Amino acid sequence: MTTLIPDFPARPVPGPMPAWAFPTGVAGRIPGGPATLRCDLPGRRLAAVRLVLDAGAGRESTGQDGVAALTARVLLEGTEPGGGTKLAAAFERLGASLHAYTDLAALRVLLDAPVTRLEKALELLGEVLRGPALDDADTRRLVRERLEEIAQEDAAPASRAIRELRAQLFPAGSRPAKHTDGSKESVERLTGEQVRAYYSAIDPSEGTAVITGDLTGVDAEGALAAALEGWRATAAPLPPPDTALPTPGPRLVIVDRPGSVQSYLCVGHGVPGRDHADWPALTVACHVLGGGLTSRLNALLREEKGYTYGMRAGLVRLRHCGIFVAQGAVHTEVTADALTDMLGALRSVLEGVGEGECRTAVSALADSAPSDYETARAVASELADAASAGLGADYPRRYLEDLRAVTADGVTRAYGEHIDQDALTVVIVGDAGKIRGPLEDRGHAPTVVEG
Repeated sequence: MTTLIPDFPARPVPGPMPAWAFPTGVAGRIPGGPATLRCDLPGRRLAAVRLVLDAGAGRESTGQDGVAALTARVLLEGTEPGGGTKLAAAFERLGASLHAYTDLAALRVLLDAPVTRLEKALELLGEVLRGPALDDADTRRLVRERLEEIAQEDAAPASRAIRELRAQLFPAGSRPAKHTDGSKESVERLTGEQVRAYYSAIDPSEGTAVITGDLTGVDAEGALAAALEGWRATAAPLPPPDTALPTPGPRLVIVDRPGSVQSYLCVGHGVPGRDHADWPALTVACHVLGGGLTSRLNALLREEKGYTYGMRAGLVRLRHCGIFVAQGAVHTEVTADALTDMLGALRSVLEGVGEGECRTAVSALADSAPSDYETARAVASELADAASAGLGADYPRRYLEDLRAVTADGVTRAYGEHIDQDALTVVIVGDAGKIRGPLEDRGHAPTVVEG
């Protein structure tokens, strides 16, 4: 008896990666207002507007830490006291949304709206920016909310570790050394008068407005110009930004968390900013170390030793510099062993990165770009971030090109040049009574315990 074997088609294989480049924009400027960057994205019917103003926390006056972040929050209450819910409803009726927040570099206003209703949404945004209420009662309520957030952040080991890392890396008293949104002590002292004074000093001509989406036939720049007409700074300029740079270690700081069953390890070092030619290579180094489950830190501490559920490494992007950070939680009883192994994995990059390891990391970082920047929101946010850092509208495209050109030797060289393994800052949030002795026995660096 003859058995007939069906003729199955050949298994499909992936085709070549389609050509893709980060979208470009057309630059302009609103008279007396912000620079503009229009980026047409065919088929994206949800438009995104990102207004970045040179009014980040780095420009706060001494003793007013957190006033920039508070100003962004109070701004969202709209043009009348207690009007936040009413303002949100007005945007929702347009299918739009409005958000605002600050970092060290900028105060950022985020507007998303259907292209067909963009003009109306911009008009409503203009009303808010030209005449916000910035009411005392709203300010007091939002101060209370911020204080509750601070208590929650203090209870989260990861956020506590990053905050302490900044405090240790940057010079004491400098703005980068302190929480961007302010401390409990500084936020408690903030008033509506200070918020209004801060907002009145913001100069819209120092900002950039990025508009992305399917803007065919839409005079987005004209609508934005009409919305912002008459908005000007009415007070003396804000202080220049605090550009204090990270200082080298070695340091080992334990933030005591009695009874903790885990220790959160955070290792950091200052690096140059994104304008430096080695930034792409340093990004690849971070991916090699902690970019996935097969990265060096995870292969050792998770898969081989079983100390952790996962470790990661990356670069923190500040306007004037960067910070290399490797971090993750481990079981309390293996804290000293885990730190020793972690530091060994970090040092291993100095011995070289394999070409295959490098290409895998580059592919993971660069090949995901088409999906990462599929939406108008993602493109607008990246362009706005480049603008706030003074990198230029073509930076995202140049960065991806430079990333694809990174070599294994370049990764090893850049990592060795910019991250001194003998000058790392280590912060560990955990039970000091259980982990201090074993850590001191290892002699990695002088140990200090913070409450």
